Amino acid sequence: MMTDCINNYNKSIRVGRKVCAGTFTGVVRYVGPLPETESIWVGVEWDDLSRGKHDGTHNGIRYFKTLHPNGASFVRLEKIVPCNVSFMSAFKNKYGQDCDPGVDQEISIIMKQSKMPFFELVGMQKIQEKQACFDKLTHVSLSHLCITDAGVPGEIQNCCPNIEDLELCNNCFTDWTTVSQIAQQLKHLTSLNLSFNTINLPQEPIQVLKDSFKCLKKIILGKLNYSWYDIMSLCDAFPLLEVLEVPDNNLDRLETPKIVLENILYLNLENNNLSWSEINKLRFLQKLQCLNVNHNGIKDIQVVISSFPSLKYLMISDNDLLHWESVCELNKLPALNSLRIQNNPLLKSMSVSNYTLEIIARISNLTLLNGTIITHKERQNNERDYLKDLDMIWHRKLKNVEERAEFLAKHPRYMELTSKYGSDYSEDLNTSKKIKTIKIKIVNFCIESNSEKDVIIKTLPITMTLNRLKDLGKRLFGLGNKQIEFSYLTKEKPDIEYSMENMNQTLDYYSVEDGNTILLKW
Repeated sequence: MMTDCINNYNKSIRVGRKVCAGTFTGVVRYVGPLPETESIWVGVEWDDLSRGKHDGTHNGIRYFKTLHPNGASFVRLEKIVPCNVSFMSAFKNKYGQDCDPGVDQEISIIMKQSKMPFFELVGMQKIQEKQACFDKLTHVSLSHLCITDAGVPGEIQNCCPNIEDLELCNNCFTDWTTVSQIAQQLKHLTSLNLSFNTINLPQEPIQVLKDSFKCLKKIILGKLNYSWYDIMSLCDAFPLLEVLEVPDNNLDRLETPKIVLENILYLNLENNNLSWSEINKLRFLQKLQCLNVNHNGIKDIQVVISSFPSLKYLMISDNDLLHWESVCELNKLPALNSLRIQNNPLLKSMSVSNYTLEIIARISNLTLLNGTIITHKERQNNERDYLKDLDMIWHRKLKNVEERAEFLAKHPRYMELTSKYGSDYSEDLNTSKKIKTIKIKIVNFCIESNSEKDVIIKTLPITMTLNRLKDLGKRLFGLGNKQIEFSYLTKEKPDIEYSMENMNQTLDYYSVEDGNTILLKW
């Protein structure tokens, strides 16, 4: 019986709905049973705080939380009546009460009756000024106001016809017919946010919504629990759509999009459950420039050749990427120049400077990484350092064709970078003598705080000068134009610090050996 009772009321009395109990009004924060009772109770946060008794806690159990410590109480379900809140009543409550198309006529009558053509009606003038402001409003936010309906036909158009950007998040809409009735009166509407509503889809959206969204270019449908099929059905009604945001919809499957998305420039799929194989289904979106797939649990990336031909900006932070091969795959995106990739397991154990080098060197067209501009010089330096490390492996460790093929699969830019810069690896073929390298620890050391900021282990040629090491250190640690000093410690005498003052001399000159530590001080 109790379950049947809840089901009968759940369409009209639900969390977030504006309700009445006698002469008092408030917002529903809870619907359900309370211990040791047989009734269904509604937890209401009251507009009039004097009506409240608590903050959502009953007998030591918290059911919801109110802003005011005594702003709420529980009321039996049968005593609660849902309130209808029109668009214009919510608008007036937020932006002002004076929005009446008959104001001009009233002023005219009073002016005639006064027989004083220069008589100034101060109150009426203020109304006119405010109404003129309503007419000029282009960006309106009516979120969290319990709106249920469009109100009297034509009243929105008469009061605020020039709205272009409208936020209607977390209201009490139940169907798209109501949304359509609002949009029909806003002929300039280009952006609409309907996130956090529970809006039932019509069986044939295009029939219900046609002609209501002729100018709409951007729509946000966050946390509506729509499937991709539902979203595509809706998009048929938005012929000019360029920006589609559908975060938090528990999407785990996509389909190749309809022609209706042919003009999409920005697509937000954040915080869903999509693998890259599903995202690949969108690869035919010819105009898509920006894709947000943050927080989807993506583990690996495999880009199909000729995918996303116009994609410039990719956001793929807060996923589960594990392997550098996934980053290499992104180099197949021909237009990609901006990437956000923070908070992935792949980068967890690395310093920012180290993973920055690895990413820049793997993706050839990046000019912006995690919001930081990549200069031409930085790219050259990072690519050269990356190439040096690969050169060592290629010439010293790879024994046969199979090993080299596997290496090239993991580092597909190696041959390109070798062609671009040439190989720094040197070997005398007659004597088989190779340039000696040493593995050292480079410490980023702040003199002012007398503390180590970062540590990197690098394999360097003993012929490297301190000037070249300074440039490398600035790139690795992001030190910009800071003044740099060098000293080093040996494994045998780690408490003795040896100074290195001549920046034109090499590591070999200072007798730096394998396993030593160089302090880069600033």
